[in-house]
Amino acid sequence: MPNQRSLGREILWLAWPAVLTSLLETAVFLADRVMLGRYSEDALASMQVQGPVLWSLEMVFMGTIVGTVALVSRSVGARDFRRAEAAARAALRSSLIAGVVAGGACVLFVDAIVGALGPESATLRALSRDYLVVAALGLPLAFVGQGAAMVFWGSGNTRTPFVVGIATNIVNVVANLGLIYGVEWGPVRLPELGVVGAALGSVGAYALQALLLLHLLSRKTSVVTVRGTWSWVVARSESDVRAIRDVVRISMPALLERLVNNGAYLVYAGIITSLGALVMAANQSLLTLEAVCFMGADGFGVAAGTIVGQALGRGAVSDAKKGGLMSAGFAAAVLSVLGVLIWVTGEWTLRGFVPEGSDGAALVQESLRAMPLLAAAQPFMATAVVLAQGLRGAGDTKSPLYAAVVGGLFVRVGLAWALATHTELGVSSVWVASGADWVVRCVFLGTVFFGGRWTRVRV
Repeated sequence: MPNQRSLGREILWLAWPAVLTSLLETAVFLADRVMLGRYSEDALASMQVQGPVLWSLEMVFMGTIVGTVALVSRSVGARDFRRAEAAARAALRSSLIAGVVAGGACVLFVDAIVGALGPESATLRALSRDYLVVAALGLPLAFVGQGAAMVFWGSGNTRTPFVVGIATNIVNVVANLGLIYGVEWGPVRLPELGVVGAALGSVGAYALQALLLLHLLSRKTSVVTVRGTWSWVVARSESDVRAIRDVVRISMPALLERLVNNGAYLVYAGIITSLGALVMAANQSLLTLEAVCFMGADGFGVAAGTIVGQALGRGAVSDAKKGGLMSAGFAAAVLSVLGVLIWVTGEWTLRGFVPEGSDGAALVQESLRAMPLLAAAQPFMATAVVLAQGLRGAGDTKSPLYAAVVGGLFVRVGLAWALATHTELGVSSVWVASGADWVVRCVFLGTVFFGGRWTRVRV
């Protein structure tokens, strides 16, 4: 049984590559937003539509394989590698199916989606439609890449997805530079594609991520091996069928959670859209900065889920409890510092979202009004995200669902609507609602975690 110091080292050893991987994933969207912000304010404002749509599609459909981390980590902790490998194949198969369904649905219903969420401006609607159609075509490989990363995380390997993430970000930035603005370099001539160029760059980056991770999973040196890069596409044995049932059974509450969470978020995004282009652009700049914090919390959450799952797999309940709480504590401390840094450097960093040739004073001032709210919410967001991941790693996917219903649906959406409708707070109104949501989730999930019933969940 590891002591508290060695457990803390294990958390940090797992967490730092996961945090950096999450930040690298965020950097793909960050690069799109910053470069589009420099391209034009309309291009940045349009991300208020396609950003939430793609995020919601990914979060909802990837909910079908959330049980992967619990199954893989429990199996590895119990030294049952055959079951872990069957769970890995099931996760990749489900990811591919989810990506095809999500991408196809987005292309088929893109006009309805943009019509429901888009602003009145015909220009912004057209930009959103163009981005969504291209990005949707890359969702199958994007989802497979996420599924492969979950397998690595569950096995306790957070460094491989990090290294792959570096390569994908380099590809995305280079592609963006050429495709958004256009380039003429000797015989190479690329047209100026704006938002379409940003979408193409992201698709290329996610395709590379998926192909590299699949190749690495097929190697014998991997803790959990998927033999043959594409052998997982078709279920070939009874163990594959059982693994699919197990993944679906554990993941169903998580899928419902994400449906609630993202349905609520789309309504929330619609409220923001109703406040006009300036608030939309200001909110996108704030979301981009907060995404650094959120992905940091998500990285500590990966460590929490892995440690909790593997500890329960070997019967070490005390280590599971300590690992979850220590991960949440580390995350809260780190995000508190990041929140303050974002606040105090806000006037400088927000200039990165101002188009060329514009002083951007209105955008910067509107965003700065909500900066203190962003900073104050970070420790609550960190604790809620990490504890939810720890509970999922134990196989308890119901408690995060209940937290999403109360916090995400009733608190966030209800408060945002009330403040946006009855006050003149602008972008600050939606950030008050966001902070209140995280406080409620933090209290609820903390109560569940200390209660301890999650330690007796069977996977």
